[in-house]
Amino acid sequence: MSQPEPRAGENRALRAFAPDAGLFLLKPWIGGLALLADWGLIAAAFACAALWPHPVIYLLAALLIARSQLALAVLMHESAHGLLLRGQKANDRLGQWLAAGPLFLSLCTYRAGHLKHHLHPMEHDDPVVAVFGLGDYPLPRGKLALRLLADLCGVGYFISALRFARGDYRAIMPRVDKSPRQALAQVLSMLVSNGLLFGLLAWSGHPWLYLGLWLLPAITLLPLLGRVRAIMEHAGLPVAADQSRNARSIVRPSVQTFLFGPHAIHYHIEHHLYVRVPFYHLGGLHRQLATAQLLPEGNLYQGYGGVLRDVSDPDWRSSAR
Repeated sequence: MSQPEPRAGENRALRAFAPDAGLFLLKPWIGGLALLADWGLIAAAFACAALWPHPVIYLLAALLIARSQLALAVLMHESAHGLLLRGQKANDRLGQWLAAGPLFLSLCTYRAGHLKHHLHPMEHDDPVVAVFGLGDYPLPRGKLALRLLADLCGVGYFISALRFARGDYRAIMPRVDKSPRQALAQVLSMLVSNGLLFGLLAWSGHPWLYLGLWLLPAITLLPLLGRVRAIMEHAGLPVAADQSRNARSIVRPSVQTFLFGPHAIHYHIEHHLYVRVPFYHLGGLHRQLATAQLLPEGNLYQGYGGVLRDVSDPDWRSSAR
């Protein structure tokens, strides 16, 4: 079977490039271990907060849990591309019940918007541009700081929820027809997973940890981490058929990528070029593309700080360019 072609537009060198076939090979056990590791980190954070009640422990636990929530969202993203398990039904059940549902998200709704994003990233009707507000970069550094602060305080979450509720994104979001059975299964995945989490915490004598270390990080730290991730991926980049030109990659795994780019989502150029490559092969794909000198140097970064500097104007009083 021939390999999928990259989304490279008229970039002949990139279109002629052939990654190793093994990079497209699914290894479901790795995805399963990733899910176990994320939930294990969540369990460890809750346990530490219960055993050693202290403000510093609570803060660290909240940060680790928010990071793990982002990691679950990335695995939902993998499931949306059909890359967790080989069978579509099993892939979708796993993604909904263990990744999307605990975050009160619908996998099939997310999939529809996300696949539209992959067709024409950074277009005016790109759902990712609309939801994360990526269309006005670069912007004044003060305005960027206020956006990040609004996320940290929970204001960004409620503004986004309000926009969804009043239908601001209805015109750009693809219509998703769910059967009653699908809709029921999605609601059950949300209620059962969160009910189990709350029940276990209540059984251990710490029910308030569900509110303080699960829901609160989900509406404060998680939106902050997610916005920084989204900014790194696309903010300020042009519409281009060659999708190596309108995405970025962080090329050096670090504590930063652990927090903002779990499960190799920080190799975002590579993901956009070859959407059928699972997350655990993106590092290898990056090395092959880099060796062939097929990655635009200006879109490669060592960390997220460099991206935030490049998409913002240091003059707090300036207007967006």
